[in-house]
Amino acid sequence: MGAVPMPLDSLSERAKTVLHLSRDIYIYGETDEQSIHAVEMLRQAGFVHVSEIEGGLSAWQSIGGATEGL
Repeated sequence: MGAVPMPLDSLSERAKTVLHLSRDIYIYGETDEQSIHAVEMLRQAGFVHVSEIEGGLSAWQSIGGATEGL
C-alpha cells in the first residue's frame, strides 16, 4: 500500500518532498543492484528506515505487493 514510483535520477529530492525521514521505506527495483543503489541514496539523504526487497519488482509482485500509489 502506498507504492510511489521514483526514478533514480530524482529519488532523493522527490522522496524528501513526499516522505518523512523516519518512515519505513521498502525499495524494489528492476534489479537487486538498482534497489541497493536506491537504498544507499536514501540513507545518504537522511532516511533511517530503508530496506531493500531482494528479488526486485518481480519478487514484490509475487507476494501481492502494491505497485501503484494510493
